Amino acid sequence: DESDLKDYEKQVLSLVKQNKVIFQADLIEKLGFGKAKITRILDRLEGKNCIERKRRGMNNVVILKE
Repeated sequence: DESDLKDYEKQVLSLVKQNKVIFQADLIEKLGFGKAKITRILDRLEGKNCIERKRRGMNNVVILKE
């Protein structure tokens, strides 16, 4: 449920929605958040079943869960 998401979590989620699949590094670059902050946000979004992370070599790919 997106209603209890914080603003910055909504920002991340909307970027993922626009792209369907996006590298974690691209989220960091586009939003200007630190690695740790992005990781925490993605942890929460993953916990809420909004997104899924997959390992791609050295990077994580963030995928929108339908």
